[in-house]
Amino acid sequence: LAISPIPNPHNDVWFNISQLILLFIIIYFNYLIYINKRITIPDKISVVIPTYNREKLIIKAIKSVLNQTYSNIEVIIVDDCSTDNTVIEVKKIHDSRIKIIKLRHKKGGNYARNKGIRLSTGEFIAFLDSDDIFYHDKLEKQINNIKNKKADFDFCKIYIHINITFSTSFILPNRSQEESIINGDIFEELTKDNFISTQSILVKKKVMENIFFDINLPRLQDYDLLLRIIPKVTVSFTNEVLVNINIQKDSISNSLIKLQKAIKIILIKRKNFVS
Repeated sequence: LAISPIPNPHNDVWFNISQLILLFIIIYFNYLIYINKRITIPDKISVVIPTYNREKLIIKAIKSVLNQTYSNIEVIIVDDCSTDNTVIEVKKIHDSRIKIIKLRHKKGGNYARNKGIRLSTGEFIAFLDSDDIFYHDKLEKQINNIKNKKADFDFCKIYIHINITFSTSFILPNRSQEESIINGDIFEELTKDNFISTQSILVKKKVMENIFFDINLPRLQDYDLLLRIIPKVTVSFTNEVLVNINIQKDSISNSLIKLQKAIKIILIKRKNFVS
């Protein structure tokens, strides 16, 4: 006769315990996967700041970015061979979000911006000139708007202060332009006049990967870029002033000779609709 082994109750207990432990581990890891899907890391915004000889102004510009209510940012400062202490002043700010790129040869603001775009790691890109200021909630309001509207490109209002031989201030877009924007006639209005500056925009990086600033343009680089981008993307408008722009005596924006040269280049490139 075959004798059946006597069951060991201790073996059954340990088997059941090991099953429970395995089941707990499976449940725990599934829970971690679920939590990871629920918790989304905010998209990073790369803020590109080209600069040249702005040792007295750039710190204020940088701090206006670092003090944003939206914190997942990187600040890419591209120095175009400054001959003053601009880089030294920037290095005094100890913040891991700052990246300093010093060009070996002077290439101009457009080249510096393109360099910043290529080195950016964010999903979105914003631009700031080294003598201008972001309002503290600029990036947060724009990224919320761009996502709510499912857009690729957002721009806000800007406050411009001109201090040359005279002093004046105004806001862009103006009321007439604002009406056209609300009615969806952004590109048509742009062919008449520019009311969007590089400092006012927030754009998905994927949009900028194949469209860069024209390094041959001495001025109006933002206008030329907009004429190429706007027809190809979905645009949203944050209807608030969120940037202060200062035009000084030595600003590129103050050079009439460079303006004339830039207009000629744009007329040749966009002669099909620019009158």
